[in-house]
Amino acid sequence: MEKGAAAVARLPGVTPVRQSRSEATFHALIKAGRRALDAKSFDEMTIEDIARAAKTSVGTFYGRFANKEAFFAAIQEITVEDVEERLEAQLTQPEIERASDAKFLEAIARLSVAVFRAHRGLYIASFKHSSARPGAWSPIRRLGHKASGLFAARLAPRLKRLGKPASEREIRIGLQFMNGLLVNAVLNDPGPLSLDDKEIVTYISRFLCAFFGVGSDGQRRAE
Repeated sequence: MEKGAAAVARLPGVTPVRQSRSEATFHALIKAGRRALDAKSFDEMTIEDIARAAKTSVGTFYGRFANKEAFFAAIQEITVEDVEERLEAQLTQPEIERASDAKFLEAIARLSVAVFRAHRGLYIASFKHSSARPGAWSPIRRLGHKASGLFAARLAPRLKRLGKPASEREIRIGLQFMNGLLVNAVLNDPGPLSLDDKEIVTYISRFLCAFFGVGSDGQRRAE
């Protein structure tokens, strides 16, 4: 979180944190906002509600943020940074690094679904805010690009080893289909497959294996 405070200091309407007490208050406000997003109630919360949830005052809120929009932008930046760091750490876990190619694609599906489930409130609120503030979707777009890059960097050598290397662009295209499905599931939930369905990881894994030509035995399929 400390790194997050430094990252948001450059955002318009956010006052830089300079003292440890101010930093603690800053994090309490961000935590309250993230809880509101998890409950999908952020748009209904007033600044008074946010301050009360953080056990601080409205005046203190305005000492850190110019308005609720600046506060939301700070939550976005900190959450996106946190997700990026967690994904990078998870991808270095031995069980994922040693997994077969099919199991690695399954891990990509599982990690991606987990991110969307954990932060669906952020995706929904970002989409709503983007109608009034075009840049509101930019952190989400950046997260998708970063995650695809992390996955592609680890998938490319596997595909090369299997005898048919894929370019970064081709890998990103395959992952774009997955990301698009998940965004649509969060924002619209058109069915028949919903974000909370247990089968969603299985279906995404099957798609990724088919797209990249990886069989269930971990071997690249002949074309």
